[in-house]
Amino acid sequence: MKPADYRIAPAESQIIKAFAIVAMIVHHLFWDHPEYGVVTHSVGVAGKICVALFVFLSGYGMATTFPKNVGGCLNTAKTFFFFLGKRYAKFFLNYWVIFFVSVPIGVFCFNRTLEVAYGENANILLCFFKDVLGLQGFSSYNVTWWFNELILTLWVFFPLFYYAMKNGFIAVGVLVFLFINPGDILYISEFFAVCLSIYMLPFCLGVATALHSERINKIINVVPARVVLCGSLIASLCLFFLRGVPLLPSFSYFHVDPFLTVAFVLAVVSVCRATKLKFAMLQYVGQHSMNMYLTHTFILGYFFGEYIYGLKSPILMFIAVFGTSLFVSVVLEFIKRKSGFYRLQKRIVALLTKHISTADADSN
Repeated sequence: MKPADYRIAPAESQIIKAFAIVAMIVHHLFWDHPEYGVVTHSVGVAGKICVALFVFLSGYGMATTFPKNVGGCLNTAKTFFFFLGKRYAKFFLNYWVIFFVSVPIGVFCFNRTLEVAYGENANILLCFFKDVLGLQGFSSYNVTWWFNELILTLWVFFPLFYYAMKNGFIAVGVLVFLFINPGDILYISEFFAVCLSIYMLPFCLGVATALHSERINKIINVVPARVVLCGSLIASLCLFFLRGVPLLPSFSYFHVDPFLTVAFVLAVVSVCRATKLKFAMLQYVGQHSMNMYLTHTFILGYFFGEYIYGLKSPILMFIAVFGTSLFVSVVLEFIKRKSGFYRLQKRIVALLTKHISTADADSN
C-alpha cells in the first residue's frame, strides 16, 4: 500500500484557516462573558487557539516556499530582503485597504475617535503612524490588530528560525527550550512584540514541520492511517477541552497550544485524506480569513456590539458576526478585483520575485 502523504496541501491550509477564524470569533464573543453558560464560556476561552493555528500555518508556508523561491538557502542579504518583501507587500496592501476604510468610518460614523482608541494623553500622530505599520500592539485602533505586530516580527526572525530548524537535533533542542522557557528568559523578546515569547514555538513548529516533512511522513506511516485519524481527532478534542478548562495548572491555556495545534492540523489532513472530500465551503471561508480577522471586532464590538449581544442567543450572535464579516469580505474582494487592486499587487510581487531570482543568480 502506498504510504499516506501528511504534508499540508494549500487547500487544507485554507480549511485550517477557516476553523481558526471561527475559533477567533467565538473567542472574542464569549471568552469574557461567563453569563452565557459554562460550556459557551469554556469554548470561548479555548478559541484562543486561533492565534497558534495562524502562526503555525505562517511558519509552515514560509518554510515551504522559501527553498522554491531562493534555491534552498538564504544566500545574500538582498535575497532575504526581497523574499520577505513579497510577504510584507501583500500583507500591507490588504491591511491598508481595510485600515483606511474602517478607521474613517469609526471616527466619523461611530464616534470612535483616535483619542478614544489611543488615549487622550497619547501622541496621536505617533500612535496612528505605528498603527499604519501594524506595530501598535494592544493599543491599536482595533485591539484585535495586536496580532499584526506579532506576525510581522516573527517574519523578521524567520531566517534565524529557518536555520535553527534545518538540523533535526538542533530543532528538537530549540523547540524544547521554547516550550520550557527556563527562568522566563524568553520574556525579553516581548520588547519586539507582544506575546512573542509564547508564539515563537508554534511558528517554529510550522517551520520544522515543513522542513522535515518527509521524515515526519515516514514516522507517521508506521501507524495505520485509521489509527492516525482516530488518534488525532481524540487528541484534538481532549486538548481543546484542556485549553478551555484548566484542570492541570502546569498544562493549561497557551501551554496546550503547541500540542493542540499539531494534533488539530494532523486531524484535518487525516480527515481530508480519508474522506477525499474537498470541503469547498471551508476553503472559501479560509480564503476570506484575513479580511474577517481584520474586520470582525468592528462588528461585534465597536460598531454593532449592542445589537450583537442584544440577540441573547450565543448561536445567533455567532451567526450574525460570522455572516456579516464574511459578507463584508466578499464585498471588499469584489471591489478590489474591479478596481485593479490585484493587478497592482501582482506587479509588485512579480518585481520582488524578479529581484529574488537576480540575487540568487548573482550569489551563484
